[in-house]
Amino acid sequence: MHVTGVDVNKQVVDIINKGSIHLIEPDLKGLVYSLAKNEFLGASSKPSDADVFLVAVPTPFEDGHIPELAYVEATIKMVIPHLKKGNLMIIESTSPVGTTGKFYYIKFYYIIKKSRPDLAGNF
Repeated sequence: MHVTGVDVNKQVVDIINKGSIHLIEPDLKGLVYSLAKNEFLGASSKPSDADVFLVAVPTPFEDGHIPELAYVEATIKMVIPHLKKGNLMIIESTSPVGTTGKFYYIKFYYIIKKSRPDLAGNF
């Protein structure tokens, strides 16, 4: 299995593709190096076709503890052209309890449905 990480920061993409990391995480550097060296892990600045999409982006809060979903929305819009029936998209972000039902599902369901009516009823 091959995993491609996507980041809008070209410097992060280059670091990962060299088998290194841009953050401090115990034992991660050796794992990333091994995976990149054996071509199981790579990075790109744009998404591509895949079976599984894991959206993990910052979710800062606005006044009143309302999650700011701009990063999540922008990422989903980048992924939409690559979605196929049967794909799995996971949205992982730190948000208050209930955010998924109140915001993500309703808002992003309609964004995907409007952009890709061929997928309606399949996600």
